[in-house]
Amino acid sequence: MGMGLTKLGRLSRSLIAIMLLCGFWACAKPLVLKPSMPKPLAGAVRFTVLAPGAKQVVLVGSFNGWAKGITPMKIVDGSSVWLVDVPLAEGEHTFMYVVDGIRWMTPPQAEDFVIDGFGQTNGVVIVR
Repeated sequence: MGMGLTKLGRLSRSLIAIMLLCGFWACAKPLVLKPSMPKPLAGAVRFTVLAPGAKQVVLVGSFNGWAKGITPMKIVDGSSVWLVDVPLAEGEHTFMYVVDGIRWMTPPQAEDFVIDGFGQTNGVVIVR
């Protein structure tokens, strides 16, 4: 009889430990990506932008000839944040976002801003 209670005691402790771990896991907040200034990575720069309701967002700039089809961004699951990692050479690069193929969007966050010849404000990213 004593051995049966010992086994039951071990099982209970194991179940309690599992329940506690599951509870902590359920309460843990998922990592949330927030839009920010272009961020240098190893060999690339990460661009992020908040575009609620967008079906498509592309990054355009001096580094890709301002072409809409070259640098599409991907939406982060369960959010309105779009991102793309782009290998860029050292120097200053101007950029904007194009939402749903028609709306040119000034970057909300950049290292600097310049007015282009079309009445738009471009963001500037500096790669060192």
